[in-house]
Amino acid sequence: RVTDTMLHEIFETVGPVVSVKIVTAGVNYAFVEFADQRNAEQAIHDMNGRKIFNYEIRANWAQQSNNVAKEDTANHFHVFVGDIAPEITDEALVQAFSVFGSMSEAHVMWDPVSGKSRGFGFVAFRDKTDAEQAIATMNGEWLGSRAIRCNWATQKGQTATPAPQPGQQLPYEVVIHQTPAYVTSIYVGNLPPNVNQTELVQPFQRFGYVQEVKLQADRGFAFVKMDTHENAANAIVHLQNININGNTAKLSWGKDRPPPGWQNY
Repeated sequence: RVTDTMLHEIFETVGPVVSVKIVTAGVNYAFVEFADQRNAEQAIHDMNGRKIFNYEIRANWAQQSNNVAKEDTANHFHVFVGDIAPEITDEALVQAFSVFGSMSEAHVMWDPVSGKSRGFGFVAFRDKTDAEQAIATMNGEWLGSRAIRCNWATQKGQTATPAPQPGQQLPYEVVIHQTPAYVTSIYVGNLPPNVNQTELVQPFQRFGYVQEVKLQADRGFAFVKMDTHENAANAIVHLQNININGNTAKLSWGKDRPPPGWQNY
């Protein structure tokens, strides 16, 4: 059911796509070529594990230019780093966390449109002990002009679950537990009056299938309904404070009607 055109549209939300080729030979897979390596790196991070028509896709490098395969960090221990100063680069993040022996990857998340930092990033470790030490040591430490926040990026750690509030920059494992699993709607606030549905939907398509959009541009907000709770949580985490037509969008969970027979949350 997935076509070259569909994949092209999904991946182009990250950056300019040169070509897409789907191969159906026993196992279905595809090659997506980006014009810029940074967009390709971000696509691997954003798209790996996302669901298309309820099938989880795996995204990784097809081939390095030097013919050396890039290390697969999918099963490594990932740390969320928040409140990153705008001057901090991928290299600065690597340098700050490389003191913890088994660090395998570190990168800042960049806005593909403005080219500016989104103010958070991720660091991966092969060894869980190193990840734990990095969180304990680096949380609250100054990196550049800001004190950073560190926490688990996945459900390998536990943390208190604050109530949903637009604009909160929280890690995935917190966001996903803020509402019941049947909720897939996202509240998007602080929208400019000139935003249209196409502009609003585009960044959310990177995280799954957008089922429905209810846009109230004149009132400055919208509700975007995703296909799964997990994809909605990922969208809230990664698109929090995204720039939409000059405004900083504030995201939080929307409300959905519980399905029949759903137990009280």
